Amino acid sequence: MRIIYWNSSCLEPEIEAISKEVFQLARHFPGSWLFGINPHYRFRWSFRERYVGFHPSFDPILRVLIPLVERFADINHVYGEPCPWIFYKTVKRRPLVLTIASEKGEGNCEFFDRCRKIIVQTEHSRKKVLAFGVEKKKVELVYPGLNLSRFEPILRPQGIQGTPKVLFATAPRTREEMEGRGVNLILKAAKESSDIHFHLLYRPWRTGYTSLQPTKDFIATHNLRNVTLTNTVVHDMPLMYREFHFLTVPYTRPDGGKECPNSLIEGLACGIPVLISAVSPFAYFIEQYQCGVVFEPTSSGLIQAVEKGMRQYTELSRNGITAARPQFSEANVLQRLEGIYKEVA
Repeated sequence: MRIIYWNSSCLEPEIEAISKEVFQLARHFPGSWLFGINPHYRFRWSFRERYVGFHPSFDPILRVLIPLVERFADINHVYGEPCPWIFYKTVKRRPLVLTIASEKGEGNCEFFDRCRKIIVQTEHSRKKVLAFGVEKKKVELVYPGLNLSRFEPILRPQGIQGTPKVLFATAPRTREEMEGRGVNLILKAAKESSDIHFHLLYRPWRTGYTSLQPTKDFIATHNLRNVTLTNTVVHDMPLMYREFHFLTVPYTRPDGGKECPNSLIEGLACGIPVLISAVSPFAYFIEQYQCGVVFEPTSSGLIQAVEKGMRQYTELSRNGITAARPQFSEANVLQRLEGIYKEVA
């Protein structure tokens, strides 16, 4: 079964969540290819990794090329935005599956009608799709999958010893994203409470990277000794999670970042409680499984969430492990996708 994953990712699986997810799927299903369109590269391809990527400026050529490429697929799987503009216009000749994994863009009734299955990654996204009049049986909730043999539980029976350490790993690419992603909120909280240590894990984007310097400037200007900023690719995230007590997703807007951040599910699988703002689309999961603390998107709200998390740490950690193991199992996710592909083929 040959699948083409049409996506708008940056095709950098080592630092971007959507790229990581589509590469994972293409490697599992033999003969599959990734076809990307993204403004952060001109042209990119790899025969060994089976991907090709174009800049949006190739639009006239792509409108001719995409229908030709599509003929080699058994199934089209559009992955990313609710209605990627060029794929909506051109991908029409094979059974179509859509995964909504990005907060950007609006849905489209015509495009949703053409999809045989629509996969979402949060209940929030499911409700938005159903509001377009899509049949319930057409919409599937499937979380990203993890290799659970890598992300093993970290048990701390004694709870937190010493200074609480909070990891932020959903870093913004641009200066404009810093507010919605919650960076400014974290920095303000660090300024107000020196008793909490925050670690900002940034990623060395190849192009369009404008968030790093203003973050550095704020830390230096306010002499925030309780904030660490790193700008690197971490190849062993399970090892990194062992250094922290909490993971935070402090969005100040519902579209502040990816609805289901990969770092969040990885942290839960390791038993790291999540401190998540009430406006974040994944907050319902944290409340439902009691595997973290939901807080109002303010600096004081985050500080109070850390304090509450410290008091309930052992329970929250165990709940996270219990919830994550079946929900985010890579084997379970791939099995479900195989079933979806067989259904729509």
